[in-house]
Amino acid sequence: MSMNGKQLVERIKKIILENAGECIVSLYAIGSFPRKEMVESSDIDLVGIMKASFDFRKERLVNKTLNKKIRSKHRIDLGTMSYDEFFGGKQQGSLTRHVDLPVFMNFLKNAKLIYGRKLDFNTFPIKPASKEDELKYHIRIFDKYKDAFRKKDRIAADFSFKDLFKIIFYIANIEVQISRKTKPKKRYFDIAKAFRNERHHIVHYSLKLRKKKTITNDEKRLWFDMAENYVRKMKKLT
Repeated sequence: MSMNGKQLVERIKKIILENAGECIVSLYAIGSFPRKEMVESSDIDLVGIMKASFDFRKERLVNKTLNKKIRSKHRIDLGTMSYDEFFGGKQQGSLTRHVDLPVFMNFLKNAKLIYGRKLDFNTFPIKPASKEDELKYHIRIFDKYKDAFRKKDRIAADFSFKDLFKIIFYIANIEVQISRKTKPKKRYFDIAKAFRNERHHIVHYSLKLRKKKTITNDEKRLWFDMAENYVRKMKKLT
């Protein structure tokens, strides 16, 4: 019998607590899973904020255990970081090795706490990135990887072509905030809805392709042409 979302969270939490419970400060679900926007290629993304005493080499082992014991059609991915990093401490775990901490803090604001302490970002000396700095960051990441992704669909175990859609949605979300003085949108659907009067905006095509199991080369090339034009336009906001 398959598990519903609540049962799945409880099962995930139980396994993580069995393997690292004494070191967890906060455990969050992040991304499309808590937003109920998952597609076939989506992962169940989790964030573990850990005490500095945690052996961060165990992150891989915990992930292996999660995916072995829980029979889910979606890969379960726990990323970790040290709580001390919010105070300028040493970078540890996988999360902030790939994402700038001030930018990642903005993602955490919209994450769902499933265990432990809710983070209060006002108490940290390191602050979440401004909209302008976050926009620059996402543009930089898109420019860094676009040529590689034009040639193949996956350039790392956890970084596929469809992950570029996320970057475009992040940029569009910031566009809405800057140009219309609105609050961040939490779901991809809501970001696309914000551009309902701009039917040729790239978010609509991105949302369509994100739901497809297979994307043709022609669709991919068209998306890249649209994305590069859009990012070029957004650079003017920075």
